Amino acid sequence: MTAMLKDKGQLMFEDKWPSMRPIILKLLQQEPVTQNEWQDLFYSVHLVCLWDEKGPPKVKDALRDDIMDFIQRAQTRVLSHQEDQALLKAYIAEWRKFFTQCNYLPTPFRQLETSLQGKSMPSVKPPESIVRKLMLDSWNQSIFYDIKKRLQDSAMKLVHAERNGEAFDSQLVIGVRESYVNLCSNTDDKLQIYRENFEKAYIEATES
Repeated sequence: MTAMLKDKGQLMFEDKWPSMRPIILKLLQQEPVTQNEWQDLFYSVHLVCLWDEKGPPKVKDALRDDIMDFIQRAQTRVLSHQEDQALLKAYIAEWRKFFTQCNYLPTPFRQLETSLQGKSMPSVKPPESIVRKLMLDSWNQSIFYDIKKRLQDSAMKLVHAERNGEAFDSQLVIGVRESYVNLCSNTDDKLQIYRENFEKAYIEATES
């Protein structure tokens, strides 16, 4: 019986992922998810992580692929805007949507995080969700890395406009700054990305 369950477990990820993936994509895209779908995702993650020895890394890799695909689509939408303020507005809208999901998407993957940490019953909640960190790092290494110079240059133009008494949308500067602050997944220094990028550019812009 145990051998039969083990054999079945070897196929569990491949069996379950096709039904898990559409729910994950809905969550990423902030589309409505039914209570049954939400519960099914919890249960499927639980089964895969418990019965498939290679299930946890398979789930993480597949999840990373879908997160990266979602981010690449967001980047395409952002870069379709050539004008500075339109670019900032588009980036802020995409970032806020994604950041909201950073708080929701990890929830069904608690068993995955437990399995990846090598603990069956963790006594202390980890300081940073593995899935949340995966999401933030993926955003940082793709869209943010690719266009952060354009974001900073566009934001600093608004700073100069303010200094010159010109009309500008202060919420755009605030929105970009918030993204820099919230993007960092380094729990020891949450302001690292902000300090090394936005703050440095802001100081240079206000001193020039």
